[in-house]
Amino acid sequence: MNEKKSLILMVEDEEQVLNTNCRMLQRRGYDVRTAQTVSEVCHQLEEQLPDLLILDIMLPDGNGLDICRHFREKTMNPVLFLTGKSDIRDKVEGLQQGGDYYLTKPYNFDEFLAVIQMLLERQKRIEEKIKEKFQASRQITIGSLRLDLSDGHAYLNNTDTGLTRTEFSLLRLLAENQEKIFSAKELYEAVWGSCAGTDTNTVRRHIFNLRVKIGAEDTDESDIVSVYGKGYLLPAGKCLFFFTFLNIRICLLQYT
Repeated sequence: MNEKKSLILMVEDEEQVLNTNCRMLQRRGYDVRTAQTVSEVCHQLEEQLPDLLILDIMLPDGNGLDICRHFREKTMNPVLFLTGKSDIRDKVEGLQQGGDYYLTKPYNFDEFLAVIQMLLERQKRIEEKIKEKFQASRQITIGSLRLDLSDGHAYLNNTDTGLTRTEFSLLRLLAENQEKIFSAKELYEAVWGSCAGTDTNTVRRHIFNLRVKIGAEDTDESDIVSVYGKGYLLPAGKCLFFFTFLNIRICLLQYT
């Protein structure tokens, strides 16, 4: 599968510079769009935001700095100033308005390409980190058990446990409220969405199936504990042994 081309919007009022840069970037695999005025840029930005914005400052109907501020209100995608304004005050202002890099004309084309590649790769790394953090926020990990809240699947040692939708909802409720004891009635009403009445067998059967699928019999990392006379809970790791021991002790007392 072909990788998506990076979209570059180049804003330049010198037609020869614009055409030359456009051809050279297209040859290197970039998707390049162009604009020569502020009004053209604003129209294009409303249609689609580029992965990289290359800006001249002096334009026939306005200022590239204003475009940069407008662009920054919409996205943090990189901005490269490419302009004939070489005074240090202009460079500082361009960076202060949200620019990521500032090149002055005349410029070396190899440096121009290297800066573009650097800015796009840096933005890609930032987006990947954001995606990773988002995905992590959509997961619950308990030992070797991982609940992916985005797709509704639970994985044990990265292998899908094959939970039904109801079993996953039950496990998620317990996992999001570790150490909290839920009665069978509370679980039924929360997961099935109706009054349980005196039906506790449904919950008990689903808990049994759930424990088998997540390997609770083989590990103490993610066991669902039955607390006699109270209900069920998924303990935090350090509390697991205590609750398991307490549950066994209570059960033994019932028979003494």
